[in-house]
Amino acid sequence: MKKEEKSSEKLSGKRKTTAEKVETLRNNISSISFSPEEYSGLEGEKVELENSVGSLQDIVDTLTAQLQGRLAFNYSDPVRGFDRSKVKGMIAKLIRVNEPAHATALEIVAGGKLFQVVVDEAITGKALLSRGKLQRRVTIIPLDKIQSKHISNANVNQARSIARRMNSSASPAIQLLGFDEEVRSALEYVFGNAFVVNHTQAANKICDATKTRTVTLDGDVYDPSGTISGGSKSNLGKNLARLSELAVSTEKLVAQQKRLIEANSRLNELKSASKQYDDLSARLELCEAELASLEKHLSQTTYGMLSEKFSKMQKEIEDATAEVKDMQEEREIKWNLYNELKEKEAELTRSREAMLKDIEDKVKKAKQIASELADNARTVRNCIDFM
Repeated sequence: MKKEEKSSEKLSGKRKTTAEKVETLRNNISSISFSPEEYSGLEGEKVELENSVGSLQDIVDTLTAQLQGRLAFNYSDPVRGFDRSKVKGMIAKLIRVNEPAHATALEIVAGGKLFQVVVDEAITGKALLSRGKLQRRVTIIPLDKIQSKHISNANVNQARSIARRMNSSASPAIQLLGFDEEVRSALEYVFGNAFVVNHTQAANKICDATKTRTVTLDGDVYDPSGTISGGSKSNLGKNLARLSELAVSTEKLVAQQKRLIEANSRLNELKSASKQYDDLSARLELCEAELASLEKHLSQTTYGMLSEKFSKMQKEIEDATAEVKDMQEEREIKWNLYNELKEKEAELTRSREAMLKDIEDKVKKAKQIASELADNARTVRNCIDFM
């Protein structure tokens, strides 16, 4: 055994050194604040976001190209330091169509006003027209001068009542749009005096009853003056539909770009930790493979086999010793319980005997009292008889 042990000392020493390296590497890896699952998930999310951003950017670019000719409004600052927030923008760009199905009707309601420009004050509009170097003719809507248009509540209720009776629906055009309250008066000027109605017959009926302009979803217009217009739809509603799609796509694009920036930022934060984790993991894998090889080699030597057998026997002895100790402890517990029960039994016996003796004494005393009472009774009876 000594001879075999000596021949395996070098192998055992190498195994011990390698095992220590494995333990050190494992500790180093566990101390790194890094999750490979999180990193992998972020990389996958980054690829998906890049694809999504690319697709949305294509849609936005295409729609912008389609719209920029008609909806572009470029101007130069009329004075140095001009506050561009005074120019609110073109009507078409200030609204959001809540439902794409209403786009045609709403574009018909707006007509040419769709391309008019909203500014805060008339003085701003004058400055733009005179010194803004405008490239095409533009109509300005100043918020401080424009007169809003409204449909009375009575007419709204009447229109909706007629529409319900005809299985249709009718809504004031302004209620089918989204916009900032800042420009409400301009939007009411453009869209405030018209109904959008689902069906032709209902539109005709509502126009006659309320004396209000009505437009169907297909773009047919009923005017209180008695005129009716319609026919070819060609590109009707295309501008607003595309603008609505552009607004939605742009909103999604901004959100996806924000998520992509956040994912890239987090990946950059984890990059250093990822490299360190990968390096340590690779070294650990090599060390674990080397350790497994050494253990296998060591187990196949005579000393290794004898050592393994010795270890198994030692483990069996340890298990048997632990079992004996448990049995001894259990025996001690049960022996103490036995003695305790024995003592209680003796105590109960003594208590029972004392109780029996007490009962006997009480019975004896009761008999004596009964005898005395009987004697007294006989004496009394004899006295009575004598008398």
